[in-house]
Amino acid sequence: MPIKKKRCRFCRNWFTPNPRTEHQICCENPKCREQRKIAAKRLWWRNNPDYDKSRADKKLKWARRRDYWHYYRQTHPAYAAADNKRRRKAYKNQKFSANQDAITKIAVGKLESIRNIVPNPSANQDMIARRVDIIVDYLFLKEPSANQNGTDLSLPSGP
Repeated sequence: MPIKKKRCRFCRNWFTPNPRTEHQICCENPKCREQRKIAAKRLWWRNNPDYDKSRADKKLKWARRRDYWHYYRQTHPAYAAADNKRRRKAYKNQKFSANQDAITKIAVGKLESIRNIVPNPSANQDMIARRVDIIVDYLFLKEPSANQNGTDLSLPSGP
């Protein structure tokens, strides 16, 4: 009895399944096989969401008991160098993002204070001067050289 052809679930091409398998869903194309493995892994993790959580303590105890990471980093210097580079970058990004948050909050506060100044219908030079001072303060805050390390985030005093 001849084997019926099937359509590949990923590339949609027709293929002849291997006679030793009952439920082959993809052709022999390496890209389709890779996609099938990814789909199977995704389905498995969806059905077993707590698997990694239940093993996390066991893996951590094992790694600490045998001094695994110390030994691994000594015997794999390329991994240690790449990991150190990744850690430095993550640390710098963390400091930078915290600084950016503070600057953003100050900038939003400055813009709110500008918006809250209600102009008088008559020509009021004091009001205009105050607005200009606040705008200049805001521009200084946005200037990168004004705050290199994020340690001095105090607001400039206005009139």
